Amino acid sequence: MNLYLDIVGGISGDMMLSSLLGLGVNYDRFIEVMSTLSISDEFEISLSQASKGAIGGNKVDVILKEDAPFVHRNLSDIINIIDNSEISYRAKYMARKIFTVLAEAEAKVHLAKIEDVHFHEVGAVDSIVDIIGTAVLIDMLDIETIYCSEIPLGSGFTWSQHGKIPLPAPATLNLLEDMKVRLTNLQAETVTPTGAAILKGLNAKQASNLSMMIKKTSIGCGTKNFDIPNILRAILFQPNDYYIREKLAVLSCNLDDMTGELMGNAMEELFDAGALDVWFSPIMMKKSRPAYKLEVLTTMHQKEAISNVIFEQTTTLGIREQIIDRKSLKRKMRYHKTELGSIRIKEAYLGDKKINQKPEFEDLKVLAKKKGVTVRSLNIK
Repeated sequence: MNLYLDIVGGISGDMMLSSLLGLGVNYDRFIEVMSTLSISDEFEISLSQASKGAIGGNKVDVILKEDAPFVHRNLSDIINIIDNSEISYRAKYMARKIFTVLAEAEAKVHLAKIEDVHFHEVGAVDSIVDIIGTAVLIDMLDIETIYCSEIPLGSGFTWSQHGKIPLPAPATLNLLEDMKVRLTNLQAETVTPTGAAILKGLNAKQASNLSMMIKKTSIGCGTKNFDIPNILRAILFQPNDYYIREKLAVLSCNLDDMTGELMGNAMEELFDAGALDVWFSPIMMKKSRPAYKLEVLTTMHQKEAISNVIFEQTTTLGIREQIIDRKSLKRKMRYHKTELGSIRIKEAYLGDKKINQKPEFEDLKVLAKKKGVTVRSLNIK
């Protein structure tokens, strides 16, 4: 199943929980799973109905208990809370990813090392519950891919542990890089750092040409009141097509004056920047000079950022741009337990028929290192 987030008024951690809880999960089971967190004696989760304008939906509140301690937790503290819980392997992976991208964004804002970042508001219990709860619900709903609409941003100022800061919050802007946003006239925080981190950590894609069969919808209500409904709409759907169809860009250039080391580094930088694929092909240029052709596959909304990386990391003075249509198989990530630990297995489907599966190589490397053997010698059952 896939998820589309229609961000009408904004997105925050509690709005994400509110919308997901209306998609048919077993609420009692969700509360039972969340009770395995080591901080479960510090909070309660309340689910109620609310209205924003003429539209009603769910409203989740994380209520701190009176005797709950006030603790500034860093990334390591939160990772320990996640790892020591009884939530699924997949939920742990997603929760760790969300908190890691959030820590990276905060570190960038405060010019600090990621391990030195104390989350303050983001490390508070309610945000921890929002993020871990979101990961748990995504897993319970067996959601494979997440899409979202254009993101509305408000303006103005708000108060934080660091004093008065502009809106959107600096960490929020960092997290929304390479995503399509829309500036509104709302003088309020429409997107919180937690909400932005969820989109970034779960690799939410933005697409305007989705063809879908809607299975279930839900509405999550925010706390604030705007001139527009402050809601987040969650839509569970199945694609109508056998394939994933999308427009991509291929960026290319010829290189005849770079060393192999520099080209290898350029490839790493391009992948780190979000390139879908990078490859070099040997060519002959004018005056019979041996050279290499660099080609980079990227999404449309990332092509300008990827172009900047090509200019920064190579000696080229020009880039060719080609827009292509790509048709690819639907994919699903399955988590498989082995005697050494869990690994991810990527499955490919043609319609409802599974036609291929393959373990994630990075997971195999971790297992091989743990056992002290080569990846090739692993026997995954």
